This record gives sequence, C-alpha cells and structure tokens, in this order.
Amino acid sequence: MVSLHTESYSLSAKLRMKRMRFLDELILSGDRMDLSLVDMGGTRSFWEMNLKHLKGAARLRRIDIYNLEVESETTSRIGSVEIREMQGNVTQLDDVTDNQYDVAFSNSVVEHVGNLCQQYLFAQEIQRVAPYYVLQTPNRYFPLEPHFYVPFFPFIPLGIRTALHRRFRLGWYAPEPDELKARIDCDEIRLLTRKELALLFPKAGIRAERLGGLVKSFIIVGKAGK
Repeated sequence: MVSLHTESYSLSAKLRMKRMRFLDELILSGDRMDLSLVDMGGTRSFWEMNLKHLKGAARLRRIDIYNLEVESETTSRIGSVEIREMQGNVTQLDDVTDNQYDVAFSNSVVEHVGNLCQQYLFAQEIQRVAPYYVLQTPNRYFPLEPHFYVPFFPFIPLGIRTALHRRFRLGWYAPEPDELKARIDCDEIRLLTRKELALLFPKAGIRAERLGGLVKSFIIVGKAGK
C-alpha cells in the first residue's frame, strides 16, 4: 500500500516543499559552490521528491545520508548531486569530524531517536558536524498527532495507546496484534515542545509552521556564531 503522505499532491509533501526555502536561505547566503550536506536520519526518496524544489541545488556537490536502516553504503546521483547513503547512528557519528560538512539537515527525525537524553545527543551532533543546520520536527501540542493521526495521542496513557494500536489502523500504522511490538511503536516517538527545542538549540532560531492557525511543526535554523 502506498503511503499517501509521500505523494506530491499530499499536504505533507506540500509542507516539505515549503520547508526547503529555509535550507535555500542557508545555501544561497554565501558565494560558495560545491557544498556538502549531511542528512541526519533521512532517505534518498526524500531528495528524489524534494531536491527539485531547492533553488540552491546547483551549489550542492554531495549529500551524505546517515540512517540506521541502511544496510550497506551506496553511491548514486540525483541530477548533478552525488548521493551517498551510509549506516550511522545520528546521536553518535563518531566517524564525522567537527564541521566536516557545510550544512546539516534533518526532517522529522529527532522525535524518533529516543528519550530526551538521546534527543540531546542528536542535537549536539547536528550542531557539531556543520556550521549551519536546518531541522524540522512536529509540535507536541498540535491537536492531531502526525504519525498515528489520533487527536492528542501523546497525552493518552501508554496502555490505552497500545490497545488502540493493536485493534485499529492508525495513521501510518497497520494494526499490530503483538502487545510488546505495539507498545514499542507507541513509545518510540517522543514529540518535542517549543521550550524543549529552545533548550536543545539555544543559539538557533525557531520558526513556527502553521496549519489552520495552529502550530503544526517547528523549523530550527542555526547559523555559525549565532
């Protein structure tokens, strides 16, 4: 079954296209060409859908993607940009040196890396590996949870969330009859608040992405020395 949120006409895809303008601002802010970008926790399919919406794409030489689900390193191209996919834990990129990349990027990943401690480690890494960074993450207080599509899902007791997941298709998730696996699915996602993001990224700007007048997501933009 094709996930509708990946289709070009979907609301999620349209919002992702708008987010690319924040990345464009960083890429186009200087005169440099042949820039390297690291995508922390992303996928090649994201760039297949969205690289064409990046006005500064011609300045990019390479995009390195780190993701735990990558089984072996692969290299390919999207247009003139080299795409390298590598296995890596985005909370601890030991093989990446400080400021190895020109720009770091992450889309809807930090809420998946674990508890607040793991999220802190992720935040430290994305600020370490590049002098400029852009990341997006959903707002914990937006009424509709963006993975399970259940109103105020993060505030429902874990046992009830698990029971719902075991019995019904919820958002991206098919019913999971195994109680432990269902519990893990529900507990794996930790959405962040604006206050937590301000603590994790004290030198960055936080932009609100609104839907129907409500803050759906936050976009964090960090620049060297700011």
